[in-house]
Amino acid sequence: MGKAEENGDRVGRIMLFAAGFTLAGLAGALGMSPFNELASGARATVGLITEVSSDRPAMLMPTAYPGEQLVTIDKEAIQPGLTLIQGIMPGGNQVRLISADGRELHRWRADFFKIWPDAAKVFGRDPIPATENHYFIQGMHPFADGSLLVSFGQLGTAKLDRCSNLVWRTDRQTHHSITATKDGKVWIPGAISVFDTSEDLFPAGLNAEKLHAMAGDNLSKAFNNSVLLVNANGNVERELSVLRAVKEAGLENALYTSLQEVPQDPIHLNDIEIVTEPLAAKIGGVEEGDLLLSIREMNMLAIIDDETGVLKWEKQGPWLRQHDVDITPDGKIEIFNNRSKTIGDWVKGSQILSFDPATEQVRVLYPVGSQDNFYSHIMGAHQALPNGNRMIVESTAGRVFEVTPAGEIVWDYRLPYDDEAASLFSYAIRVPEDFYKGEDLSCPSRT
Repeated sequence: MGKAEENGDRVGRIMLFAAGFTLAGLAGALGMSPFNELASGARATVGLITEVSSDRPAMLMPTAYPGEQLVTIDKEAIQPGLTLIQGIMPGGNQVRLISADGRELHRWRADFFKIWPDAAKVFGRDPIPATENHYFIQGMHPFADGSLLVSFGQLGTAKLDRCSNLVWRTDRQTHHSITATKDGKVWIPGAISVFDTSEDLFPAGLNAEKLHAMAGDNLSKAFNNSVLLVNANGNVERELSVLRAVKEAGLENALYTSLQEVPQDPIHLNDIEIVTEPLAAKIGGVEEGDLLLSIREMNMLAIIDDETGVLKWEKQGPWLRQHDVDITPDGKIEIFNNRSKTIGDWVKGSQILSFDPATEQVRVLYPVGSQDNFYSHIMGAHQALPNGNRMIVESTAGRVFEVTPAGEIVWDYRLPYDDEAASLFSYAIRVPEDFYKGEDLSCPSRT
């Protein structure tokens, strides 16, 4: 049976199942016992039908900006190079290689069902996507031969060749960033199944079954986040539980707050960076090679020992639901501060912050002026460029733009998904113009 037939069969089964729920829900709405308990189930089922049968990916947001593809370029002011953009775009989950003048030079397709045709067996009780509209990619690492590492949200990581063919895959839940080491390995956020989690980490009154039910089919949530060291062949060499690190550090306040808000996803690790000597010099007890973590649900930066997983340092600052922490050459930390407009109308958008752990000074690097607002309530990324500019990924708007230190926009790329929704850009990076060094990226035409 083909994928389209499988999806149709799945929707058909849900429709039959829903019919009973809907009739019972109607009876329940009229107060007819014993069907009143099923009214909420009917509403949930109708919502599920709409989601599964939708032709548009579930995570997309309404279009925020006019224009399509390259809308701004100042050739004299931009950082020369090629831009790799990852996300959900017309045609599905993919990575596109874009020239400075906005031309698409190459495309890698990230097809979960092609990479994991045996997904139900591999992932067991963990959720898998219902259709191609129900997964996302976030995190990538390119190689000069045209191959690419791609992380699928809470599903796994795959290495693809230049033609999107599978080289290897990890049959472990991974998510978010991919960070390369000097010896050819990578650190990737992972997740330990609740069924493999020690009971001492469970909140009072909850167990593996209850937490699994609470997460449901949400592919962005996992209770016991970890860091995985993966070698060049895709094999996991080391795994360290971030949840255990936080618990054993005695951070009860952080655990309490996140467990109250989202008990099925109290950590939400979204970035790993390798501590440099200049950063280690700013924080007592921290060593070069330790791991700097971005823990979204606790609005926290933390550093753990890369061998033992012991938490050595943590900081909750003015950042909120932050992503993509980077370490500068002088040991500061730069942060994509997502923020949240639910706090109040005075929150106009997201920020790029600079934090000095030695002095605890925080500076806003962008926006510079009152008209420079941008906003991504989830995801988001940024990159300091060699010429002093900065590239910013406004994920939910399907936008990547480059700004000067003075805040002037000198490159602006936008991509609608269709007439109503923007694409979702989960990540983007600028690489040198000669990154591929003449490699032939062409592939046989697809039929």
